[in-house]
Amino acid sequence: MPKITAANQTKLPGFVSIQGIALDQSALDNLIRRCLPGDTWYCVRSPQTITFKAGLPTDAFLSSPEGQVFSQVRELRWKHQNDEYKVLLLSKTEIDDQALQPLDKEQQWLIRDLNAKIYPPTETRFPRGVSYPKHLEIGQRYFMDSKTGIVQFVALRGEKSGE
Repeated sequence: MPKITAANQTKLPGFVSIQGIALDQSALDNLIRRCLPGDTWYCVRSPQTITFKAGLPTDAFLSSPEGQVFSQVRELRWKHQNDEYKVLLLSKTEIDDQALQPLDKEQQWLIRDLNAKIYPPTETRFPRGVSYPKHLEIGQRYFMDSKTGIVQFVALRGEKSGE
């Protein structure tokens, strides 16, 4: 896979959506499955460790106060507030789903993909380290306001490579 740099990366249109209807845990699980087909990963964070796991999140993970699932094309984040989930979808491609609506219909987003590195397992700021699947190469996708060029969101982007 060639390295992506700011010099060889063009800005493309991106899509930012939020939930348009109230979501419970079951609806969140269904939304994740609709929005993130194919290779996916999710990230478990705590003050002591960061763990990246392959696949779709478990029910126990979905019941956490917040989380994120990502693929090569999209990242979906959620926060559990009161009895429902608030979601943010950051996507390279447009998606038409009844549970989602654009964050701002007037807003236009530009995206830029850049490579990133995962902290090494020996990173001292996380006493229990950082763990991730060996086949995960990670990148970031910047979502910029098309008028100002200011980065508003940074999404994780997963790449599957050889084992």
